[in-house]
Amino acid sequence: MSIIENMNPNDISREILNDIETDRVIALAQDPIAFNAMKKYILAVVYKQGVMEKGAEYKGTVNFALNLAWSATQQNGIPRSDEELGQNLRALTYAVQLVESGFREMGELKKPMVVKELKENLAE
Repeated sequence: MSIIENMNPNDISREILNDIETDRVIALAQDPIAFNAMKKYILAVVYKQGVMEKGAEYKGTVNFALNLAWSATQQNGIPRSDEELGQNLRALTYAVQLVESGFREMGELKKPMVVKELKENLAE
């Protein structure tokens, strides 16, 4: 298991967010439509690159992975070894996994329940 998988999502939020920001992130995470829309938008750069769409011209070099390989095969491109291409693709994969992990942690955020102690009833 990675360090990220072992972390309590509330630990990260306490480190980087103030109370107002935490409340807003929790509210977003509890709204599945808004949460998934934001997730799709942010991850669309990776997921949509190089995807063919009806009526649109396909450009294979738009896809990140293909773009790395494409430029490595062209005379005026950036020469990259197979090892370098693999390292870059692995780095992209890790980056996507980290972003996905962040969304998973955001989805798990909950406001801590405040339990009030019952004070002794002095009237009795």
